[in-house]
Amino acid sequence: MNEGVKEDAKMRSGPLTTPISILLFLLLFAGGAGAQEVKGGSYTKIPTVKGIDLLKKVGGKAPDFTVKDLGGKKFHLRESLDKDAVLLFFWSCFCGPCREEFPLIGEVAREYGGIGLQVVGVNLDGREMKKVIDRMAVEEKVSFRIVFDELDGDTFHIADPYAVSGTPALFVIDRKGVVTFSTVDIVAAEQLREEISKAVK
Repeated sequence: MNEGVKEDAKMRSGPLTTPISILLFLLLFAGGAGAQEVKGGSYTKIPTVKGIDLLKKVGGKAPDFTVKDLGGKKFHLRESLDKDAVLLFFWSCFCGPCREEFPLIGEVAREYGGIGLQVVGVNLDGREMKKVIDRMAVEEKVSFRIVFDELDGDTFHIADPYAVSGTPALFVIDRKGVVTFSTVDIVAAEQLREEISKAVK
């Protein structure tokens, strides 16, 4: 990705009414012309078509998926839920608030990792950014698993079924496969720990 593309990804311009998968593609792979950094909030908003659900609703079944992680190993959500609750953390290299969220996500991964929680960071930048992400993982001392979302045509394999409307986005999923908490924004540490504690019981 050239410097011009990186710069465009940082400078968000006005909202467009384009489906989420295309907007994410434009943001992360073609320069982000359709995204917007919202000054009233603390997350990178991705404008979506009027009427679309913004995040998979709490109480609904978590869409299953199988993808590969940074090391090329398979991650299957359903298999993981047979053993543990799962925290999904959707993020991008171009999302400043996502970097701010890394320490908290790392903390809960260490605190709850041995008592029934798997933390999975779902990166939306594509495997082409693997070297950058590898370096970030070292710099940020990432202690949780990172997987890549994948495009199927113009549809994201994970982000679209979860109706991700911005990053950082978080989903807590209990062992029954039910979404018990979801949010797009930086989350309070106390709230996240409370939601995780309920899911791992």
